[in-house]
Formats: sequence, structure tokens, C-alpha cells
Amino acid sequence: MKLLRDASLILAALALCPVVALLAPADAPLGRTRALADAERALGLFFEPAVHAWVAARPALLTAAGLFYVWVHLPATIGALVWVRLERPHAFAAARDTFLATQVLTVIGYLAFPVAPPRMAPELGFTDTLATIYGTGGEALAHTVQSPYAAMPSGHVAFAVVAAGTVFALVRSRVLRVGAVAYVLLVVAVIIGTANHFWLDAVGGAVAAALGFLTVRARTHPKLRRRDGRSRGDDGVGAREALTGGGDRGGPRRARAGAAPAGAGLRGDGARAAVRARRPGGATA
Repeated sequence: MKLLRDASLILAALALCPVVALLAPADAPLGRTRALADAERALGLFFEPAVHAWVAARPALLTAAGLFYVWVHLPATIGALVWVRLERPHAFAAARDTFLATQVLTVIGYLAFPVAPPRMAPELGFTDTLATIYGTGGEALAHTVQSPYAAMPSGHVAFAVVAAGTVFALVRSRVLRVGAVAYVLLVVAVIIGTANHFWLDAVGGAVAAALGFLTVRARTHPKLRRRDGRSRGDDGVGAREALTGGGDRGGPRRARAGAAPAGAGLRGDGARAAVRARRPGGATA
């Protein structure tokens, strides 16, 4: 069953996180954390301690940011994938594969280049916000499902870029597109304010998401050339059209022969359109 296969792939990708936690080094790789701080100083952009101090001075804001960091980013990502499957099924294959590729790339980064988060380096001007908000027990539990040394690249930013980029590509509403961009910026602000990442980690997360998309695009593009004009209605082609400028996002335009029909979705738009098309005079050019 396709639904079971899709769910299994996504769950398997997420299951890589506790595996990485088991393989985390015994000693915190703080040298790499300090190296990133030195790189930002060299660029004149080591502003994270000031941002963190401002947030930490406002306990309610720090708590809200800590709750967002732990409890929002994964549901938001899964929610975006569920929305695509229900509302834009022709684009789901590309969105799913981009998420999977991005997760694999971030995991490879954690295994090959483990980096402790800034909150573990008090000498740099940070405090351990995870322990402050959730206590030592909560911190220990969190480290069983995610490596404590998974700062570079930022998985939060990588997931946010995949989710927001997918939504941005598939909606017409300018408000929703602005909201998608704002969500990524909010995630960046949260990871810096809670001292879980440097801005360089955020850049690494965005790069991982971009490479994940390009990996899927490179794998499917030759198939697009071979099958163009013969099988335009399959998941892969429809997904590529939707996520790279075609599909639903472009506004009103002439329908193309063989284009993949929209799914019924949450609102039943696809079903209503099919009924209208069967009525006399219901089909339009």
C-alpha cells in the first residue's frame, strides 16, 4: 500500500536520529564549536552571545522559544508533507524525496563532523538553555532521541527550509508564501536565541536542504526528458512540475493535455471539478 510505504520511509528517516545519538562521541567536540565562533569573529558576525543574552533576560520569551525548539519543528515538517499528500498529491513524491535526502545529508554531517552546540560553551557567553527549561532529566531524555553534538548543520533549519520551500512552491496565496518565509526566519531566530546553534549552523542547514532538493532533481531530470509527452500524469513528473515552476502555483493558465488531476484534498476541490467537467458545458478550454 502506497500510504504505508510513504509513512515507513519518513519514519525510517526520522529513526536515524536516535541511531546518531547512540553513535555520538563520548567527549563533547567543543573545539569545533570554538572554531566556528572564531570563524564568525573573523567575519565580524559573532553576534549570537548578545542575542542569547537578550532572550535569556526575558524568562517567558526564553521558555516560549525553548518549547518551540523542541515541540514545533517536527510537527510542522510532517504537517507540510501531510498537506502536500492530501492537497497536492502530484507533488508529494518530490517533497517526500527531498525530505529524505535532506535528512540523510544532515545525518552524514553529524556522524562525520560532530559539533557541540553553543549552549555547551559557557566561556563563549552562553548558558545551557535546554537544562534551564527542561531540567537535567529532560536534557538527558532529549539526548536519547537526538545526538547532543548535532549542531552543524542545523536540522531545524534544514527541515524548515524543506517544509517552507514546499509550501511556497505549491500555493498561490502571497500571504501563505510570506508566512512560509517568515517561518524559516522564526526558526533561525529561535535556534540562535536558545543558544542551540550559530548562524553558520543555520547556513549549513539551508545548504543541506538545497542539496537534498538538487539530489532529487538530478535523479529525476533525465526521466523527465525521456517520458515527456508520453506519461505526464505520474507522480514524479507532476511533482517536478509543481516544485519547479509548474503545477498549481502559477495561477490561471490554459490546461494542458494529460496534466495530472488534482486530488480531492481536504476541501474536495478535485471531486467538484470532476463533476463540473461532466456536466453539459462544464468543461472549459
